[in-house]
Amino acid sequence: MNKYVINNQLFSYLLKGVSYMHIHDIEAFLTVVQTRNISRAAEQLYISQTAVTHRLQNLEAELGVTLLERGRGIKEISLTPSGQDFMPIAHRWAALWKELDHFKEEGEKLSLSFGSVQYLNDFIFPPLFQKLLNHQPKIHLSLHTEHTAELYPLLERREIDVAIAWRNIKYPDILCTPWKKTPLVVLKSSTASDKGISTIDNTTLDPQDEIYVPWTPEFKNWHDDHWPGDIYSSPTFLTGSPLALQVLKNSSRWSIVPLGMAQYAFSLGGFIYSYLSDPPAPLTAYIIQHKKPRPTTQRSLSIFFKYLQELSLNIDRQALAYKV
Repeated sequence: MNKYVINNQLFSYLLKGVSYMHIHDIEAFLTVVQTRNISRAAEQLYISQTAVTHRLQNLEAELGVTLLERGRGIKEISLTPSGQDFMPIAHRWAALWKELDHFKEEGEKLSLSFGSVQYLNDFIFPPLFQKLLNHQPKIHLSLHTEHTAELYPLLERREIDVAIAWRNIKYPDILCTPWKKTPLVVLKSSTASDKGISTIDNTTLDPQDEIYVPWTPEFKNWHDDHWPGDIYSSPTFLTGSPLALQVLKNSSRWSIVPLGMAQYAFSLGGFIYSYLSDPPAPLTAYIIQHKKPRPTTQRSLSIFFKYLQELSLNIDRQALAYKV
């Protein structure tokens, strides 16, 4: 029988013998080959010589071949031709078993794909992302920043698992649940004359100094009612909320932004925010999900909603602290 046939025969034994051949038998074989002595192998494995011999006999009986030259008068054990053929297979089997143990220790792989608008991802959700990234077992997290109108199709195509967006857009396969309302306030650079957070009259704001961010269609309608485009020239227009902070800093300009963004800027220093005497309706953030989520994401979604609830409570506590 040539070597190729022997290797395939032994390998087929391995494949069939997963339930019969114990990794300890192969471990004993490899240790005896390394030490060339059953006594030294027993010491290294912290078992008796009889146990080593028994494991070798089990392995040879399962394979139907003699792997080692051993017996009275033989000081150092050596491999038989079949044993030499079996060596690379034994090494592969031992390595595979270690990988299997590692795989079992890691447990089920969790994954979650989440999408939201830029303001929420940049200013509200970093603590949520940190919790998810630190969770054990690890969650493979994919984050998407998109406009609200783009999040719904992504969810419908199951390219993301859950999202939080500004509007409730009707899609037949999407569930939409209100999550948080956030007021819109005026943000600007602070000056020496500022006396803290206050309420400002809408009519005192110069539209020529506005940095305009169109948060939602509803906000745009409210804005057009107060500063009609046929009367006032178009203000400076931005689509990205973080950029607004850079433009506002150390200038006389102002912008209407979500309260969370204003509080963040205020905490940095150099900014002040005011409530409007005639404010727009608060922005409502909606949790959107597919009606039939992928079964493999159920556990990840459960973890996500647990941390989202914690974040929600923290936001409420911070809001009370600012009011005080």
